[in-house]
Amino acid sequence: MTRRPNGNRRALVGLVLATVFAVPAIAYAQTPAPQPVIDSAPERVAYASNVTIKGHVENATPGDEVRLQQQRGDMQWRTVATRVLDDETTFRFRRGDVRKTTRYRVAHAGVSDVETFSQAVKVRVKPRITLRVRPRDIFQGRRVKLAGRVYPAVEGREMLLQQKVQGTWHTIQRVNVGDGEFRTKFRARHRGQRKVRAVFAGDTLNDGAKVTKPFTIYNPELATWYGPGFYGNSTACGKTLTTETLGVAHRTLPCGTKVSLLYQGRTITVSVIDRGPYTDADWDLTQETAERLGFSGTDEVGVTH
Repeated sequence: MTRRPNGNRRALVGLVLATVFAVPAIAYAQTPAPQPVIDSAPERVAYASNVTIKGHVENATPGDEVRLQQQRGDMQWRTVATRVLDDETTFRFRRGDVRKTTRYRVAHAGVSDVETFSQAVKVRVKPRITLRVRPRDIFQGRRVKLAGRVYPAVEGREMLLQQKVQGTWHTIQRVNVGDGEFRTKFRARHRGQRKVRAVFAGDTLNDGAKVTKPFTIYNPELATWYGPGFYGNSTACGKTLTTETLGVAHRTLPCGTKVSLLYQGRTITVSVIDRGPYTDADWDLTQETAERLGFSGTDEVGVTH
């Protein structure tokens, strides 16, 4: 009859085996990998301005090298600058003449050249838009010329040219600015101080932007001038007329009404100081007003008030 080992003997054998084959566990402390952090970067900048990116690297060593990388659109990340960490393991990158919206990140090459990266930040860039209005002072019914440029020139871009009428912007024309230039004409219809603007909606390379310019539309009206024989007299508005008096005479406008006049490219703003004229003309200019405009005799002048 075979005797089976009892429970105590089996426990003892297990303990011996465990003691013989046990491998002591050794704890290894892992050093955290260096981690670049961008602390500050502008969200938006003007065209061709500078971008400064500052930050630090956690768990890094002074003297370590970090790289600034950039990405535009769907392009691959590429290194554009390198720096050595200072004693505080901080870095500072400065990019000049930035013209297109760009994403930036900072890379640190650690042990075995394994790179770690900061968060990516996007710096949006506004385009530069120029707008010229010719002429800035024009008779009603004539054509105003608009021209300008958009920087940078990117194929396929469009821009809106608009005029403000009664508080609302109205589109004059949608123009292609793929080569960077634009120009158009429109008829000046509404008398008074007006505004036009060029509007770029923005795309992946540049933020939206707009530029506004004022201009003035004058109504052509017949005018004469007066003065000699009336100097020293009181005007209908209570002023003493002299050779240096600025102003105009009108039949119905209230005394003191400001009136802007245009003649052969020259402009002046004066007040209604008298009643008249007593001819077929609409306005009577004092001698001083006429001389400043280069006006003589009877002719059309541009008027707005």
